Amino acid sequence: MKILITMLFSLLISACSQQEVYSSKAISKNSHSDSILSAAALSSDGQLNVVVNANSVCLWQNQLPASKPSCLSAAHAQHIEIAHISKDKQFLFLSNRVSVKKYAINNLQIIGEWQVAENIINDIATSQSGQMLLLGFRSGKASIIDTITNKVTTYQKHRLDINAVSLSDNGQLALTGSSDKKAMLWDTTTGENQFEFKHATRVNHVDVSADGLVGFSIDAVKDRKFWDLQTGSLIAELDTYLKFIEVNDSAFSADKSLLLTGSPRQVLQLWRVTDGALLAQWESSMQLGRASVLSVAINDKKSAQAIMASNSDGVVEEWHFPNK
Repeated sequence: MKILITMLFSLLISACSQQEVYSSKAISKNSHSDSILSAAALSSDGQLNVVVNANSVCLWQNQLPASKPSCLSAAHAQHIEIAHISKDKQFLFLSNRVSVKKYAINNLQIIGEWQVAENIINDIATSQSGQMLLLGFRSGKASIIDTITNKVTTYQKHRLDINAVSLSDNGQLALTGSSDKKAMLWDTTTGENQFEFKHATRVNHVDVSADGLVGFSIDAVKDRKFWDLQTGSLIAELDTYLKFIEVNDSAFSADKSLLLTGSPRQVLQLWRVTDGALLAQWESSMQLGRASVLSVAINDKKSAQAIMASNSDGVVEEWHFPNK
């Protein structure tokens, strides 16, 4: 029944698109866990995959599928619900929602830890180097942490829960989405708001391009929009009639022309930023009965173009990048 529902969902997506939608079978598939994951994260190029289950935290080299992973013990995996790899692939961040730990990728040694006391963490993001760490809390507060100097600055950015956060590569611009129906772009140095983007319902996911020039936000019902973050103006909305689109993770292409999204329903979708057109979609493989897409990555280097996804069943897959 779950497979039938997924197939019907994929067909409906195609029907709602305004043009032909590219799709293909995975060119590689590997299992990185024998149990359901509590968290997973791909590096921005898809070459690394960290998977967290009740027994361990393991870091896999996707370009070397036959190699053994580097793993932390079960003590490090306890209650972990959020995982993140810095874009420079130097650091791993793990959170149990009341603290965040920073590990060196090369040896998985812990090099920093931050407790957040009365706050509950809903989402985290980092700058490219991993120096700046952004935390979004259920209280509507957000903290920006310099992980080198340990300076912590906290701002009351929203009236209700912050559900999602994203950070520009230089760590200077933050985009936060909240249950107060707003996505907020703000300066992490001063806390000053740059733009406020209103939505019909709670904002569940946000993303900002590496250079901080383009943003994306999606709410629980109908608003799913690309923003010009220099002017605050609307670029486009996702071109689909589907309601209740859910996004667990997303990734902009290097040139900001495309956005890849991964959903709880096994589906990956590639959208064009300028007009919101759905260009391609893929289905993540079910192995243990869930297959929620937890992390996505675009490797759009000419020598190794690929779409990558890691799901809650512990499966990591790769697809050909569609021809433009």
